[in-house]
Amino acid sequence: MKRTDRRDTLRLVMAAAVAPTLCATRVSAAVPDRLIAPTSNPMRYRRTLVRDLIDGELVSVTREFDVTFRRLAGGFMVEGQQVGVRMDAPESLAAFVQIEEARDESELFPIALDPFGQILSTRVAQPAGHSVRLAIEEALERIASQPIGADEREQLSRFVSAMQLASQRVIAHLPTDLFAPAETSRRDERKITLPGGVEGKVETVYEARRDLGTGLMREASRNVLTIVADSSRGTRESWSLTAV
Repeated sequence: MKRTDRRDTLRLVMAAAVAPTLCATRVSAAVPDRLIAPTSNPMRYRRTLVRDLIDGELVSVTREFDVTFRRLAGGFMVEGQQVGVRMDAPESLAAFVQIEEARDESELFPIALDPFGQILSTRVAQPAGHSVRLAIEEALERIASQPIGADEREQLSRFVSAMQLASQRVIAHLPTDLFAPAETSRRDERKITLPGGVEGKVETVYEARRDLGTGLMREASRNVLTIVADSSRGTRESWSLTAV
């Protein structure tokens, strides 16, 4: 066995060791119902992230990767290399666009999958509900440790920022079943009452289509909406996996 094969097999074994914990805390994904059967041919993986800005403008980033699925004992290893990036944003963010388009996210790979196509590495995937709960707890702790001003607008701004932290925690990780959707649609909603009686919530809607032959994802999307009082902010992600 080649040295790279041994190293990748070790990664897969280590990832599999934490899989029971990952599955035990997954509250929003269904149990996978079939084994995946990816081909050895290269595929094109695309991810687009769209965020709402404060002034109503949008910023979007699309990254493309050439990926291959390599069968190993106990599952698969997805290897990938970024091959393109495109960003659309207001002119005021030109400097940020230049930095973002120069950034290479190839370090996302390799990604270990079990035989059902579920992501094993907690480095890149976390159950959505678990992520939101932890983020909200951290956000509330930050609010509690800071003095709240008498100005209601300032207070609301703090709350909105806290809830946005929660939504950012969600998109920081991939859905555990991204490469092999266990179901075509699911929705998760977390409601909380913030200090001062202000109510907020984070809504996550995930939809996906998979290839009937291989069991792999064809298209998927995740919309995260944070709402505090009368203020809301959205983040939308979409993914696709196609033949090159």
